[in-house]
Amino acid sequence: MKVVIADASCLILFTNIDHLDVLEKLFSEIWITSKVQEEYGLPLPALLAVHDPKDTEGQKALSQILDEGEASSIALAVENPGSQIIIDEKKGRSIALSMGLDVTGTLGVLIEASNRGLIQLDRSLADDLDRVGFRLSSTLKERLLRGN
Repeated sequence: MKVVIADASCLILFTNIDHLDVLEKLFSEIWITSKVQEEYGLPLPALLAVHDPKDTEGQKALSQILDEGEASSIALAVENPGSQIIIDEKKGRSIALSMGLDVTGTLGVLIEASNRGLIQLDRSLADDLDRVGFRLSSTLKERLLRGN
């Protein structure tokens, strides 16, 4: 089973649109770091397991250019080859990709959930995303609504 590691933004978004259950249906477990737990700020559902990277120096180096949650998530993913990381922030995604990590974002998770019939990608969902501040360009919004 592939380890899935999430940054806080995905968790916060799914909580805010009242679809945390979708993550539970997609993934049996998601690893987060204690920094992400702090950023999430809510009691953790059973789906989330806290694991911190052992390489604190690598995490510190990443923290010089990223926020601590993203830095710790990337450091944890580096220590777990074959894992997938869910990260939305452009700079963090770019760094994770440059390190050879398997990267997806909240949009990718939404599309996967739709492909598995767990969520309906429609105007209502796009409106919910707008309501909670998850901004999508018109191109991405159309991609979301097309499901690819």
